[in-house]
Amino acid sequence: MTNLELIEKIINSNKGFITRKEINENGIPSFFLYDYVKKNNLIKYGTGFYARNDWIKDDYLIFQYLYPKYIFSFYSAAYLHGLGDYNPPFLDVTGPKNYRPFPLPKNGIIVHTDTLKETYTIGITKVETIFGNKIKVYDMEKTVCDFIKNRKKIDSESFVKCVNLYKKRIDKNVNNLMKYAKIMGIEDEVFSLMEVLLNED
Repeated sequence: MTNLELIEKIINSNKGFITRKEINENGIPSFFLYDYVKKNNLIKYGTGFYARNDWIKDDYLIFQYLYPKYIFSFYSAAYLHGLGDYNPPFLDVTGPKNYRPFPLPKNGIIVHTDTLKETYTIGITKVETIFGNKIKVYDMEKTVCDFIKNRKKIDSESFVKCVNLYKKRIDKNVNNLMKYAKIMGIEDEVFSLMEVLLNED
């Protein structure tokens, strides 16, 4: 298989996009990618991310490719897990201490910083966006804990929907919820709230 055929194969398997990372992983010289991009009028969505004109833009996927240490969290995580009933008009992400990539988009991004490695790294999982692309996001239990810990900063309607929808999920993992709560120092708050919710039925 030639380098150009391999590029075609990658784009087709991705349903329309290709990244510089994939080029490097497949040992393809950069020249072939840039030549292909130019000849086929691929759209550049950021450094090292190119897509065909007919590719449906996935802001979640593009953002995480460009800023890989950011994990989708809070409102974005609630939406991705079905713990909210709308797609927020911004991307909510959490990054580790001292991670300040440049340049970040000026609009449509809410950035949180977690200064503790043990809380930044817990509960990271992968889900599919509505376009079928896998991205990193905090799992349902970490998302619920984040909402509870930051309750004063979360609008009340979104908070109530998040915890109530979580309560109804058959795939919830209360053991992980309490484990995360202990690590995050909110064990009493989470226990009290979930005790009330789970005893309502």
